[in-house]
Amino acid sequence: MSGSYDESMIDVSSDSFWEVGNYKRSVKRVDDGSRLCNDLMNCLHERARIEKSYAQQLTEWGKRWRQLIEKGPQYGTLERAWSALCTEAEKVSDLHMEVKSALMGEDYEKLKNWQRDSYHKQMIGGYKETKEAEDGFRKAQKPWAKKLKEMETMKKSYHSACKEEKLAASRETNSKLENNNPDAQKKLQEKVEKCQQEVQKTKERYQKSLEELDKLTPQYMENMEQVFEQWQQFEDTRICFFRELLLEVKQHLDLSTNHRFQTIYQTLEDTVSAVDAEDDLKWFRSNHGPGMPMNWPQFENVDCSHPRSFRRRSIVDWSIDLNRTLSKREKKKPSEGVTLTGISQTAPDQHVPPVKTSSSLNVPTNTTPVGSNPFGDGEEEEQEEEEQQQQQEKEEEETAVEQPTTVNHISVKKEEIKTASSMEKTTEWSDEDTGGNPFSSNGDGNPFEDEPAPSVSVSVAVRALYDYDGQEQDELTFKAGEELTKIGEEDDQGWCKGRLKNGQTGLYPANYVEDIQ
Repeated sequence: MSGSYDESMIDVSSDSFWEVGNYKRSVKRVDDGSRLCNDLMNCLHERARIEKSYAQQLTEWGKRWRQLIEKGPQYGTLERAWSALCTEAEKVSDLHMEVKSALMGEDYEKLKNWQRDSYHKQMIGGYKETKEAEDGFRKAQKPWAKKLKEMETMKKSYHSACKEEKLAASRETNSKLENNNPDAQKKLQEKVEKCQQEVQKTKERYQKSLEELDKLTPQYMENMEQVFEQWQQFEDTRICFFRELLLEVKQHLDLSTNHRFQTIYQTLEDTVSAVDAEDDLKWFRSNHGPGMPMNWPQFENVDCSHPRSFRRRSIVDWSIDLNRTLSKREKKKPSEGVTLTGISQTAPDQHVPPVKTSSSLNVPTNTTPVGSNPFGDGEEEEQEEEEQQQQQEKEEEETAVEQPTTVNHISVKKEEIKTASSMEKTTEWSDEDTGGNPFSSNGDGNPFEDEPAPSVSVSVAVRALYDYDGQEQDELTFKAGEELTKIGEEDDQGWCKGRLKNGQTGLYPANYVEDIQ
């Protein structure tokens, strides 16, 4: 309901407040005030749910797009600027969650408490304030309403007497015109005189009652004004409270006045403004373009300056010889000999603790006793090493390892480690008879691919349960009830191969057909 007060809009003949019982609209306004409190609470609650839903959607949107940006091809400062949108969404989401909390925790609770304090429910139903307003207006109007009822009664009697007098006079006139007997005319004349006397009496009583009502009207108006003004003040309190509450709601909803909100978009603007195409292009050139370093091929001479000599063999030489002599079949046997538990690049005078590793080096020994130093100096050790080397070169398909000795501290140069790793990869496959992948049963195949299952000839008549439109060129299209032939078993993805009556072959969903019994 909306409108403003205007005296020109008053209709004297309208349903006026001063008439008996028309104060009920003022009483109803008290009930409407409580209902409006409920409506405003529902309004705030719905807005809080919208704020929460919007905040959750912003958060989900920001997380999803942040992952897509990080996994996507965008790079450099532009990637940071794009990600700043996600950051903005997450921070704005936090602000909207705060708005939701403010609406429900402050505004909603404040309105709820004010309604509880202003409107008191009765055990029999309704509000105490409504009953007080009803009683006040009824008490102020009761004397005047009683006099009004008496006046209405006098008024009715007077009007009735006037009608009787007029009827009697009409009869008397008609009797004179018809020249009736004198006795009848005399009776009619007496009736008219009696009616005239009754009209005079009722008129006097009616006028007297109206005068008494007029005397009581000022007091009636004063009493009604007092009661009405009391509930005007009550409504004024409600209107002022609603106004203050709505201003607080506005402050909570207006994020433009929040310094954190302003900081979010200032940061976003700075991040976007910091996008530098030159830096991004330079980064891509250095990491994915011509600016990347390259180990260009160079001419390399064969180093023949170091012929075979009877020197003490390094631990890497032992590992190379061992790997070269092991075949695929022999590598599956339990390894024997000396197990190197760790190789690291250290200074010659440092001791390295043993480290467990999945790729250990096995060093075979023949005559070295347990506890002896495999790296000791002396001519005897050099002769033993020479004999071992010659024996291993002759026995390419066997390993002669009898007594294991564990070496705990080994220092190997970086160049020897690289040589050992490269030689292991080369020699490990070089001694295979098939020359292919050792993990493949058919030579050059992929070791991780499953071997194709032998094809089985199938020819089963089936009937379509539903319509199906082929989405790809190798798929069939058929209608429900159409018969076709299944010529291939269902695969693990639920597709079968079939043939239509026109000879077309292709794939179709297995659950779209049934066997024909």
